[in-house]
Amino acid sequence: MILAAILVVTSLSSVKAQKIKYAVTAGYHNLTLKVSAGGFAASGGETGFYLGVSAEFQVAEKLSILPELQYANSADNTLVIPIMAKYYVSEKFNLQAGPQLDLFLSAPAGFNSLGFGLGFGGGYDFSEKIYVTTRYSLGLSNRVENAPAGASIKFDTFQIGVGYRF
Repeated sequence: MILAAILVVTSLSSVKAQKIKYAVTAGYHNLTLKVSAGGFAASGGETGFYLGVSAEFQVAEKLSILPELQYANSADNTLVIPIMAKYYVSEKFNLQAGPQLDLFLSAPAGFNSLGFGLGFGGGYDFSEKIYVTTRYSLGLSNRVENAPAGASIKFDTFQIGVGYRF
C-alpha cells in the first residue's frame, strides 16, 4: 500500500500540464463474503448498484492513474475507493490494476469497517465521452476485529458499469 501511495504521488506530480478527464460512473455491484474458521469455509453474495466519480490523470502516452470515489448500496452501504493504474493496450481498450479501499458506512459490531483489496479489470471506450468498465477486487484484509487464529471474513467485489466523461 505504501508503494502504491508513493507511485500515485510521484506520478501525479508529473502531470502538471497533462489533461485531467473527469467522469461519472454507474453500474452493477456484487459483494462476495468469504468466511473461514477452523478448516471450514463458506461464501455468500449480495448484489446492488454503484454510483461514482473519477478523475483520470495521464502520466504517459498510454498510462493513466485513475482514482475513484464510489457509493455501493450492498453490504451496509459502502464507500469504495479504487486507485487504478490504467494502461491503454489500444486506442479504445485498457487494462486496470491497483489498490482498493472500502469503508462500510454502518458496519455491525465486531467488524472492521475499513478494508483493503487488490483490484484488476478492463475497459472499452466507445467514444471520447462514453465507456464501459469491469473490475474485480480481491479482499485482502480480515474484517473481523480481534479475530482468533485461523478465523477470517474477507470481501471480494465485482463491478460492471458505464461511464460518462465531461
